[in-house]
Amino acid sequence: MFRSFTFRRGIVLAVPLVALLAACTPPMPPDVLAARAEASIDCQQGSTPVSVPSEFAGTMSAVGDALTSVCPEQSVSEVVSDAAAPVRLVGHAPTSADIEEFKASACKTGEVISVPAFAYPVTMAYNLPGLEGVVLSPTAVAGILNGTVTEWSDPLIAQENPDFSFEGLPPIHLVSASADQGAVEAMSAWLVQQKVSSWTSGVTGRLTAGEKVPDDSALVAKLGTAEGSIAVLPIFQAINNNLAMANLPVTYVDDSGNERAVVITADDVQLYKVGSGATSIMIDPARGLLASPALGGVPVDGNFDLASSKIVLGQDQPMVGWPVLGYSHLMICNSATDPKPLAFGQYAVRLAGQGSLEAFGVTPLPEPVRVRTFEPLKVTLNSEDGSSTEN
Repeated sequence: MFRSFTFRRGIVLAVPLVALLAACTPPMPPDVLAARAEASIDCQQGSTPVSVPSEFAGTMSAVGDALTSVCPEQSVSEVVSDAAAPVRLVGHAPTSADIEEFKASACKTGEVISVPAFAYPVTMAYNLPGLEGVVLSPTAVAGILNGTVTEWSDPLIAQENPDFSFEGLPPIHLVSASADQGAVEAMSAWLVQQKVSSWTSGVTGRLTAGEKVPDDSALVAKLGTAEGSIAVLPIFQAINNNLAMANLPVTYVDDSGNERAVVITADDVQLYKVGSGATSIMIDPARGLLASPALGGVPVDGNFDLASSKIVLGQDQPMVGWPVLGYSHLMICNSATDPKPLAFGQYAVRLAGQGSLEAFGVTPLPEPVRVRTFEPLKVTLNSEDGSSTEN
């Protein structure tokens, strides 16, 4: 059984800028250079369509509204995910096929730039009022997703939840969309990382077990009406639709080298941020700057900075966070004849754009990851004075 660990919510600290600028001899930190680069915005005129999958509807409008507040002549309109728009949001790292299809449909003459846009925590969401916070181990999640765990009283669930009564509950009814889902890809990648022997499907965006519905909208509708239904879902969607959410365990190594297991609650925004640092960043010449799903809850060295995240962990609280986050990405058509798509992409990874995404309910990029998006987005920082040039 996983040991329960109660995390204390942190306090936002404002770090005085003068403290950051006090030492002039060493090079300024990347986040300071980034802040200076964001001091001015090159506003454009006109509207940019952005294709958005249904599960993330509203995210790009939130960024667009923030952009319009400082650039009144520049706006954004969300369109359906298969529309031929010069900016496309996807819920995973773009594949080569994604890039080629985007080129063929929406960027025939321009250069395709791909960067991470935001992270989003994922859990098992279910329609069982009063059963909020059930702990699901990786083995239990795998059993639900492969169709072998069909009752809440199954020992894989009951043994981790001695304080819950599962008597008289309807059977577990797994539901998923028939198309690939970034949330499913992230959850399956977590099962692979956790070496769950019963999970034989590998990393996949599509489940084979359970009921299939056409799309994300139908999935959420099914969850809302069918008691006992369960699905892999981004946490913000579960919250918006008043669905119960499972808590998940994290295994980590403490300062003494001992392996420990704790349970992370699904409602702690701070721990989404910590968990978002458990991503791997790579540059693919054909696919752009890519972020893997953030798995395991323990940040990767260099991909998370506690101070810039503006959270404070409690005394003796380990540096672990939510263990399953997907990473959405933007594909942008950079055309010499239309600077608006690139300008929108640049704004989306600015602090203001990321702040609007956090207010929407998804998790902003960790600062070290966000700073790395500047290079493919043509933002060049001058290491001496912090000025910027946007090509």
